[in-house]
Amino acid sequence: MRLTETCSRLALAGALAVAVAACGDDGGGGATAVDAGADVVGADAPGPPTPWIYEDDAADAPAPLGDGERAAAITAALDALLELDPDVIATLNGVVFPPPVPGTGNQLGCPVLLTYDYGTAGSYYWQGECTAEDGTSYSGYGAVARYVDYPADGNSLVTGYQLTLAGRITAPDGTWLEGTGTATAYTARSTGVVGFARQIDGTFTAGGPRAPASPWLDGSRRPSATVSGWVYEPTGGNNLTFDGGIAGLTGFPADITAVAFDGLTFRAKAAGASCADEPGGAVSVRGPDGSWYDVLFDGPTDDAPETDAATCDGCGETWFRGDAIGGTCVDAADYLGWEGTPW
Repeated sequence: MRLTETCSRLALAGALAVAVAACGDDGGGGATAVDAGADVVGADAPGPPTPWIYEDDAADAPAPLGDGERAAAITAALDALLELDPDVIATLNGVVFPPPVPGTGNQLGCPVLLTYDYGTAGSYYWQGECTAEDGTSYSGYGAVARYVDYPADGNSLVTGYQLTLAGRITAPDGTWLEGTGTATAYTARSTGVVGFARQIDGTFTAGGPRAPASPWLDGSRRPSATVSGWVYEPTGGNNLTFDGGIAGLTGFPADITAVAFDGLTFRAKAAGASCADEPGGAVSVRGPDGSWYDVLFDGPTDDAPETDAATCDGCGETWFRGDAIGGTCVDAADYLGWEGTPW
């Protein structure tokens, strides 16, 4: 979620309050008021203000990554996130902890277990540091919510799940799942529109005889990302949006360490875009030295669906250490040629 202006003001007000309190501490628990118009001399005179931003040492500035390297990193991240697979996490969770019967539960058992049944929606929650009678051990807590044609906002019907885990479950045969975060997948249907989303926010690892081999379960990919989209059924127009980021990809060139997305949107003309050749939104690429390259694309977004034809060239302006360094280009057609869903 984006920070609101109100939150920014509150944060600033809080920071100012802390600063005032700190500057007013004279070491003896009291505070000293100073007339802003009075002359201040001697040892207590304030020094010059500290600059907000220090000048960079040009000699230490790294050579910028090339446009090809930036584009290759973005493409590698996009392709990996199209393989985002929360199902492999949810399925293994069901293996080591089979879903309990709705309406059952035990607040004194191992683990503590609560279940909820709302017809088209249901969930269960567990918590414990214990070993059950069947030999399954638990540490931490977890929850799973499931929906089947659940009526949501407007006339949408949602089918899917969300798994939350902060701990570890180990089955008697040694199969285990450990993680901190959420795994989510759903589809939402309404008149003329089908929406969908997949999310892995956090890191999950697994092992043992029944744990599948998956890059989303071996710690090699570190996502905090959501891939969502929709199809306008009357025209077949597609829309695909990426948020969050991913690290740890072997496909990153030039020792790039991570790529982050802020509402990067691909939208077909059949979905209402005036520019389908360029995504909208922003991408940031983290170089090997920790510096970020921010790429601002000019294509359609939910907030600005119309695009100036002069800027619809497939490339976004790239900023590095406060300077514009040229374009970074992405082929939008690679992310719009799907039917139903992109996976």
